[in-house]
Amino acid sequence: MTLLTRKRFLRTAGAAAFGAAVPNTLPAQSQSPMAESPMAQPPMVRKPIPRSPNGETMPVIGLGTNRYKDPGNAAETAQRMDVIRTLLDAGGSVIDTAEGYGQSEAVLGELFTRMGNRDQVFIATKVSERGRDNGIETMEKSFRELQTNVIDLMMVHNLRNDDVHLPTMLEWKAAGRFRYVGVSHFLSWFQSGVIPVMETGNLDFIQIKYSIDMRGAEKRILPVAQDLGVAVMINVPLGRGSLLEDVEGQSVPEWAREELGCKTFAQLLLKFVISHPAVTVTIPGTTKAKHMADNVVAGQGPLADAKQRARIAAIWD
Repeated sequence: MTLLTRKRFLRTAGAAAFGAAVPNTLPAQSQSPMAESPMAQPPMVRKPIPRSPNGETMPVIGLGTNRYKDPGNAAETAQRMDVIRTLLDAGGSVIDTAEGYGQSEAVLGELFTRMGNRDQVFIATKVSERGRDNGIETMEKSFRELQTNVIDLMMVHNLRNDDVHLPTMLEWKAAGRFRYVGVSHFLSWFQSGVIPVMETGNLDFIQIKYSIDMRGAEKRILPVAQDLGVAVMINVPLGRGSLLEDVEGQSVPEWAREELGCKTFAQLLLKFVISHPAVTVTIPGTTKAKHMADNVVAGQGPLADAKQRARIAAIWD
């Protein structure tokens, strides 16, 4: 059987290839692709959060929401709800945002309230303002926008004033307002700056860029995080879409389908990322439920071992 690329797979197979994991509470016209098939799906792989006080684990596929502006109409709102429901139906929970992502926090807060599923979601957000007072004001706003009393993970975005914000964040963590704290950096050539902050022993998480075409983090950042017991959240795991363009029209190798259960190249790229021993979760961004349904499959079935990861990388070498 000829395998399909992500684009062709999603166009021809669509939502019918996936099954529901939990009851769907959306109106019939807004049901997620995961809810349209009665067939049971494998559970999503979960990895431990190293510094969790109670042995908490985390599903390996999440959602990035830097494009989640105010939908402005009921149809687009329903689409955003479909994306979230598709993630949750597959056993995912991690949704990443930031106060710097425009309206994202406010949009998500409203969606969680309307859907009544805040307790199913692991919310990660970020502060990027300079100055202690500005940071406090911004983090308080995040609570209001997200309509929650507890934020699961607060990070200092792009290491901006981390020495100023982390003391406040640690105080609020001790008070139960944050469950975990961390730092992020979006620019790969500045990511090494997270290492000395990890070495302070204060971080539960880091968020960095890592994909099959941007593997610099393998040299030091990921090994240090693993050694220090810091959870790793990966953004932009699909390389901004350019990696998928490179394999347009090609078929996923037979061995990848049989050994890893990957039907599309997007799933294969995500499987490569989450299979790194230091990686805890990845957060590919999407506003489309059909892409979310494709992505979550990468979190099901076996992870790739070192030899399989090398074979995946060779496809783009």
